[in-house]
This record gives sequence, C-alpha cells and structure tokens, in this order.
Amino acid sequence: MSTERKPRHLVGLVLVGMGAVAIALVYQLIRVQFGPYVPFFAGREEMPGIKETLPPVRGLIFDRDGRLMATNKPWYLVEVEIRHLTERSRIEIPVLLAALLTLPYEDLQDQIDKFWEPRAEARIRLTAVNDSGLRLPIWIDQGAHDVIEDLNESNSDEIVLDGLYLVPNSRRFYPAGRIAGHVMGFVNQEGQGYYGIEGYYDDWLSGRPIEIERVYIPPEARLQPNPPAGVNLVLTIDLEVQEMVEAVLERAVQNSLSVGGQIIVMDPGNGEILAMAAWPQLDPNNYDPWLTQDTDIPLPIGPAVVGQYEPGSTFKVLTMAAAVDAGVVEPYDIYVDTGMIEIGGHQVQNWDEGVWGPQTMVECLANSLNVCLAHVGAEKLGAVLLYPYLSAFGIGQPTGIDLEGELPGQLRTPRHPDWTEADLGTNSFGQGVSVTPIQLITAVAAIPNGGVLVQPHVVRQIVGPRGVYWPSPSELGRPLQPETAATVADMLWESLQGESSNVRVEGYELAGKTGTAQIATGFGYDPRWTIASFVGWGPVADPRFVVLVRLDRPGASPWGSEVAAPVFEEIVARLVVLMEIPPDSVRDAQASAG
Repeated sequence: MSTERKPRHLVGLVLVGMGAVAIALVYQLIRVQFGPYVPFFAGREEMPGIKETLPPVRGLIFDRDGRLMATNKPWYLVEVEIRHLTERSRIEIPVLLAALLTLPYEDLQDQIDKFWEPRAEARIRLTAVNDSGLRLPIWIDQGAHDVIEDLNESNSDEIVLDGLYLVPNSRRFYPAGRIAGHVMGFVNQEGQGYYGIEGYYDDWLSGRPIEIERVYIPPEARLQPNPPAGVNLVLTIDLEVQEMVEAVLERAVQNSLSVGGQIIVMDPGNGEILAMAAWPQLDPNNYDPWLTQDTDIPLPIGPAVVGQYEPGSTFKVLTMAAAVDAGVVEPYDIYVDTGMIEIGGHQVQNWDEGVWGPQTMVECLANSLNVCLAHVGAEKLGAVLLYPYLSAFGIGQPTGIDLEGELPGQLRTPRHPDWTEADLGTNSFGQGVSVTPIQLITAVAAIPNGGVLVQPHVVRQIVGPRGVYWPSPSELGRPLQPETAATVADMLWESLQGESSNVRVEGYELAGKTGTAQIATGFGYDPRWTIASFVGWGPVADPRFVVLVRLDRPGASPWGSEVAAPVFEEIVARLVVLMEIPPDSVRDAQASAG
C-alpha cells in the first residue's frame, strides 16, 4: 500500500465509525420514544416529584466603611447512614472523628451502636456535649471536611468510612468575633436570628425560602429557580471606633473592679450609633454560654437596650433643661441649700449629706446637689410641668432603635396608682425612675442637637435586589427650644469645669454630667453597690458625638466622677483623632477665614 493511500484509508475508517455511532444514537432515540420503555418513562413523568424547601442565602452585614461583620461559611453536619455501615466502618468512624475533632470516642461509639443492632432509623445525626452541658449536633468546618473526604476517596484499606456522610449547610460567621457582639446578636443552628441586628432584621436578612418539586426527568430537574437571597445591611457602626471603645471599656471594668459596663457613642445630629460596647462581651460565634449562664446577677444580651437602671445624677440634666425651657429658673438664679428638703413626707439629702449654702443653678449641676434639683423639680416645675417634659424626652417609652428586645424603662406619673408626691422630688434627681442606656443618651442628645430628639438607629443602608435604601433620620419630637438647648449646653460646659478635673481634652470644649446611682432592690436600695456613669458631648460649639459611660458595681470607687469621667476623657481623646475632628482653635480659624 502506498504512503498516499494510507491516510485515505484511515479517514475512511473514522467516517465509518462515526456513521455507526450516529446510527446507534438514532436507534436508541427511536427505541426510547416508541420501544418497550415508553410506559416506564411516561409513568415517571406523571409521578409527583419530591417537594423540598430551598432556604436562601442569608444577607451580609457590613460596618459603615464596608468592613465585613457578618457572613456565611460552609459547614457540615455529621450523619451516619445505618444501612450502609459495615462491621469495620462502625468502629473506624468514631475513631476518626474522635481524633480529628477532639471528641470522646466512647460517646460517638455509643451513638452508632444504639442504632446499629435494631437499625430503627435509616440515618442518625451525631451530636456532642458542649462546654455548657448541652447536647448539640456536630458541625465541622471546610478543613475537617476536606480531610475526611480525602480519606474517603483514597480507597485505602487503612480506614473504611462506609456510611459516613457530611451534609453541606451554611453557618453564620462573624469575622470580628466579640467586637460588637451585643449589637450583632446571633443566628442559631436552625438559621433564625436572635437579639440585636440579627433578631430585629431577621425576616429581611433571611430572605424568602421557596418550595420546589424535584421531578424525575433530569432536564426538567435542572430548571429549578434559586431562592431570593436576603438583603445586605450597612451599619452606622464604625468598626475602628467600636474596637477602640471595647478596649477602653475592658480596661475600665478591670481597673474599677466593676462587674460590667456599657459605652455608647452616638451622632446627636442624625441618631447614628457609631459604637455600642458592653462588657462582658458576647461572642456570636459561640453564644451557648450566654444561654446557660449560672450567675447571681443575670447578664443580659444587648444591655444597652434592655439594661434598665435608675440613672441618678445624669438625669439632673433633663430636669434642669425642663426648668430652663419652662422659664421657671435661669442659670444664675440662687438657691440656698440647707442640706435637706422634705417632699411628700420624704426627706431628701445631698450625696455627701452636706450643707452647701447659696448656689446658682450652674453650681447645683456642678456640685450635683440632690436637694437643689428636688426643689427645682417639685417646687418650680411641679408635676404639671415636670412629667410632660420627661415624656417629651422619651422617658418611659422605647426609642424605637432597630435592635431586638428594647425595653421602655419606667416613669411613674400622677396617674400611676403607685405614684406619690415623694416621687416628684426623687424623680427630679434620677431616683424612682428607670431608663436604659440608649434611652438616656437619646434624651440627652437633644440638647447638643438644638432641642430636637432624634431616633437612634444602627442600620445606615439596606441593599436589596431592587436597589439601595437609605433610611432617613426620624425626629421623635422637640422637647426644648433651640435657645434653651444652647443655654443648657453652656451650663453643662461651665459646670464641668468645676465638677471634675478628670475630664480635660486639650483643645476641645466639652459638656457633660457625672452620675452615681443607687441600685434598687426588692428591699430598698443596695447599701454598698452603685452604678457610676457619665454622659457628655463635644465639641460644644459643633457637636459631633455624644458618649455615655456606665460601670456596674465598681469596687474601686462608687463615684462616677472618679471611675466613669476618666473613661469619657480617654474615649474623647481617641475619638477626635479617629473622627478627624480639628481642635476648637483650628475650627474657629477656618470659620473666620471662610
């Protein structure tokens, strides 16, 4: 055969082969359509499919600068198909899992053996006991999954894993860990959000699951829709500010020997929460300890919105603001303090049981005189004026912040069956009335905001399939006239100069008030423990932030001026740098030049 005819011969063989394949395919198509299998496929087509619910992908959460705060990671549930187990895999599966996941071998072996003999269930989900004593399903991450799959696919005689199945799922993951944990809340193993952002926006984040029917015809089975994913959220939280505040709070709790504490940083102009920290911290990646805590003092999740307490002297800011706005006092009116005042048969004394003599209203705030403020509330304002003002500040009402579980606090008015005239005096300086930290900071923020009460919020932007939505700041009311707000701000700036040398940030004028509150119990007030606090803002001429510091049961000192005021000072010193706020002199020079 010549070399020229050889390629032609090979081409001919290829063409013949391709023709044979084509004929076989045509024959098979005709056989399927009209052959003996027609009734089988027709029956399959008429059979109802398997109904299944497809969960959507949960939406992501970012801080105000786009840093990821909540996402979803692939995780796997560990299950065993009993009917697929062999004598050998029944032993080797628990050996592998015990070594890889650091779990007790005996417990795993017992779970498998329980169902091995009777084979009462087709498949079981393996569980383990966590540190809190709860028995929960075993979850493994992608790394452990890959190790097991590599062993399973190696076909090695060294280990047999017949019957072991890793069921894919997704699990919520928080890259920042404990940072802002109380703000985030958490998502349980069933994919439901609880507390904080995850609880409040659960329906939005989780999206809408869809019902599908898995049919038996492969081409149609592939034409199933995907469930719409949940929306993404962009928070008002600044992760840098949040991290700074959490670090300062941790040191403050340790140095003051407190059992806990909270710090909130808020923009008074629009109600945006820049940071909201609480100690002890909540790790949303490991929330079980919070659900099984065994302590004398229960630790709530999200104490900024559920931690009700009597605020003490920080509340005097609202009483004085109401009195100035109502025109019943002026900043330099004189009150002669005798160290005691009787209201409704109840005697009120100053914090130091001292007699302070003639005092201006500014000095009453600077020296935090209970007697003076009880006089202002009971004898100058009276119930007819005081309680409407406090209600206008939002006391006794939820702020509506977008965090799950907010409590309204408590404000007894003359309409309440338990109200007495003595309440009029004690309420004026922050006793007999309860607030949450978010409630108090929102009320006080109306002063640097020109008398306007703005609803606090932690979501800045909602990103969904239909576009981006920017929630607008919501005005809750105007408890003060702008002129009153400016006057009270000046009073608090001036009073701060004499009240505490622990609040000085070079180059910035600040305003604020300390608080030392007694803790109410079922048997009166605790004789030892207090809640030390400070609320303030700055710069006074151009308010950019309001900060609330609360320390629970400080052991080093009971006084807010000694343990809470220095914390405020440290936060502000760092905050002006992170927020790039120029000193007052620079801002004034820029304003003059402009």
